[in-house]
Amino acid sequence: MRGLMDKKGAAHLEMIIAFVFFTGFVFFLFSTLKPTDSSTLSSSVLTGLHDSFEKRTYTNLSNMFLKVDSSGGADCFSIKILEEIFSYRIIEGKSHVTKLGGDDIDCGLMQTGSGGWKLNIDHEGETAFRIAFSPEFSDEDIDDEGCEDIERENCELGSVIERQVVSYSALEEMSGEYYSNYDSLKNELKIPPIFDFAIVTETSPEVNMEPELGIPSSVDIMVESYVFGVLKNDGTFINERFSFKIW
Repeated sequence: MRGLMDKKGAAHLEMIIAFVFFTGFVFFLFSTLKPTDSSTLSSSVLTGLHDSFEKRTYTNLSNMFLKVDSSGGADCFSIKILEEIFSYRIIEGKSHVTKLGGDDIDCGLMQTGSGGWKLNIDHEGETAFRIAFSPEFSDEDIDDEGCEDIERENCELGSVIERQVVSYSALEEMSGEYYSNYDSLKNELKIPPIFDFAIVTETSPEVNMEPELGIPSSVDIMVESYVFGVLKNDGTFINERFSFKIW
């Protein structure tokens, strides 16, 4: 009889020990995995916002250096541009030309009868230039009337540098949509309905996207900052810091 009671006591003790181990294991899982912590989800949403922002605002920018042997007696000259030296299609863009000192020069990119491309430059007596092509630019569209044709052997073209940058005009459009059609923009940027967002710049407040009444003080905000090159249609280029906010 006593042996039977000892066995029952041992069984109860084993159950208690098993329960303690189980409770400890569950507590360990909750403390480690933190199923109620939304930081991982918020971080994923921020990453998605960054990617969607790039897709919405990015444009192409191609830069190169040009030096001609002589600007000649004409007020402008024309040079043939071979599209195959570019990765980005310049047919989709416009031109912007500056002197080496940074002052703008009137220019125009036009298609020739043979299907090629010609860049016309009002040289103002200069022989060295920085040339850029991008859909963002406002082209002067000067034609080649009265321009001197410069052969390729009489000029020096530097290597083409190409990258993607943020279009300032796309920023303006996106900022306007933030205030006029927020839900549609949020859906386009693939932000889940339970979240809200803001995008704030460091030096360009005119394109900021944030609630007119401010972000509620009662919410937890997750913020990530990124630096993008921003291109305006007048050729101005700046490195701007953007803060992406999710709450």
